[in-house]
Amino acid sequence: MQRKKIAVIGIGSFGKLLTRYLFAEGHEVFAIDKKEDVIQEIKDHCTVAVVLDATDESALRSQGIEDLDIVVLAIADDFETSIICADLLKKMNAKNIYARYQTDLQIRIFHLLGIRNIFNPEEQAARSMAEILGFSGMKANFLLSDEYSVSEVVVPKRYINKTISDLDLREKYEINIITIKRPIQEKDKKRSSDSTQGKILGIPEGNMVLKENDTLVIFASQKNINRFLEG
Repeated sequence: MQRKKIAVIGIGSFGKLLTRYLFAEGHEVFAIDKKEDVIQEIKDHCTVAVVLDATDESALRSQGIEDLDIVVLAIADDFETSIICADLLKKMNAKNIYARYQTDLQIRIFHLLGIRNIFNPEEQAARSMAEILGFSGMKANFLLSDEYSVSEVVVPKRYINKTISDLDLREKYEINIITIKRPIQEKDKKRSSDSTQGKILGIPEGNMVLKENDTLVIFASQKNINRFLEG
């Protein structure tokens, strides 16, 4: 994994989690917020924690923002600050700006500023949860775009004891199998470092036989994943 330099501006609930996860993954993370108590709370879970006003151009420049790989505007409750900061980031030629939106109007304004990478964590989480709850065989669903996602699904009963070639998922459903997770046998659990996740079987070959309780990690459009689960 390539270590990246990432700034997270706005350390609310989402920004705090994002900062911690990125730092845990080994990235160099700059946490920025105007509230000192928030920065004190996150300082041990990031590379640099800075109290500053995101609408202050000189303060932003002092952090070398333009040299970072990614800047995430995670501010949720102050859109005026988001817009001013986004405009400053564009002026500073910051790379790969990701901006959080809440309404369609905010999407249009960000687009007018030339920012194309926009996200709404609540909407993405709700959609993923809806997919998981809607299909009993789905265990996890990560949306990559409005159309495509990576999902974990329990192998349907109709495919147990069949090979991957027998499934012919690419032809029937335009689905690609990334890997397979298989439950660890009781006798092997003591030797496994993470028995709760199961054993990852790597890139599956066509002659691999699927077993009961296997989990398929697949990439496809939401529509085709739904067709696959419905049978």
